[in-house]
Amino acid sequence: MNRRDAATVVLALAIAVPPFIASAQPAAKLVRIGFLAPGSPGQGGASNQVIQRLNELGYVEGKNAVIERRFDDRMPERLPALAAELVLAKVDVIVAITNLCGFAAKEATRTIPIVVWGAHGALETGLVASLARPGGNITGVESLAPEVDMKRVQLLREIVPGLARVAALYDAGDQGSPAHLKYTRDAGRIMKVDVSTLEVRRPADFDPILASAIGKSLGSLLVYTSILTYESWPKIAAFAQQNRLPTMCEFKQMARAGCLVSYGPPFDEFSQRVAKQVDRILRGSPPGDLPIEQPTKFELAINLKTARALGLTIPPNVLLRADEVIE
Repeated sequence: MNRRDAATVVLALAIAVPPFIASAQPAAKLVRIGFLAPGSPGQGGASNQVIQRLNELGYVEGKNAVIERRFDDRMPERLPALAAELVLAKVDVIVAITNLCGFAAKEATRTIPIVVWGAHGALETGLVASLARPGGNITGVESLAPEVDMKRVQLLREIVPGLARVAALYDAGDQGSPAHLKYTRDAGRIMKVDVSTLEVRRPADFDPILASAIGKSLGSLLVYTSILTYESWPKIAAFAQQNRLPTMCEFKQMARAGCLVSYGPPFDEFSQRVAKQVDRILRGSPPGDLPIEQPTKFELAINLKTARALGLTIPPNVLLRADEVIE
């Protein structure tokens, strides 16, 4: 074959092979992806969502990917040891679900890339030094949950006539809670709403803390999301119902479970963005050069059944803004 014929064959092959194959498919080598998550495997919703998104990107468990899962089984004190296990397993990247897991992973390794799902107050807590260029081995998705607390207080004021008090229920073991409290108190000062606090650290705290609040004029309940408050929502909801307290939550899943109003980003956006960041890292991008991403959509969900039980009428202008109305 002469040089001209060879060039013709190369050109023909270049035209015949779809140009997207090289960029759309992950590297052929076997990759190890670690997941560090709160709760138990049966409650691994965020982890499962990310794994599904990774599958769509071509990372298939048992084929070209090994998934190492570690759950703390509601014992956050286990997270450092679990993070160390992932390091010993020599994973290529760690997906850390929420702040608690992000900090545990950060302490366990300064070299393995870490992608944090649903950080809140990533900058204020010191998880990263910059949102634009986090540096080191960490990137992820910021929920903006503390910053949005001001909007949540505003929504409560629109819905509850004459609202004068908000009680913030929070997990004191979550590194993002001080940032939440700062923004909520700022909102209180601006809107002339008194802010009190209910602090928990473990499941056993809920009964005495909530019992001590019975009879107090709390006004309404703003619940900061952590795995502790999320999994304890049925107990919180029962307390709020018994004491006729309007409740404000972050995610629509909690509004569907009885919270009066929720306002926050969708879970799936976190998972989709995290999966894409993992993909970029596995293709060679340094995690510290990938900006901490922020949600672009916030969903307002209103539970009318809860509103009726509280004797509240949701203003029409609020209902019109709702992304989901639960009957």
